[in-house]
Amino acid sequence: MADHPDADLIAGAINASGDPPDNDATGTRMFVLADAPDSWDSPAVVMLEMPPNYVLFRHAHICHRFEVVVKGSLEAGGKILGPGDVMTARPGEMYGPHTAGPAGCTTAEVFGSLEGVFRVIAESPDGPKEFNFLQGELPESYEPLA
Repeated sequence: MADHPDADLIAGAINASGDPPDNDATGTRMFVLADAPDSWDSPAVVMLEMPPNYVLFRHAHICHRFEVVVKGSLEAGGKILGPGDVMTARPGEMYGPHTAGPAGCTTAEVFGSLEGVFRVIAESPDGPKEFNFLQGELPESYEPLA
């Protein structure tokens, strides 16, 4: 991992337990499915807690993802999803926007790789573009969790 160009940034985003340093501020908790919590190629799980009516922008990731609604509701693709409902996406497959219900929504999102959590594809004025959240690259449509 130390030879990865984002090694220092990843280390800052994940502590030894596999959690981001300040879970309450971001609305997320991250767990890496490996002995080393900064294993770039290992699968990772993000518990995403969205406030009421939060809109998650349309985007894709560079890896496979599997997401299950744990609590609350989420409007996705014209359907209202509730606890136990599942969504999947292949690498580069765009999804969203998704809107959290009136009581908010918590999902568990499983990524094929830790790298895929941070490398996001979203629309830009010049068409689809990859953004590296670890490098501070954020699409215009991104709204941080409040």
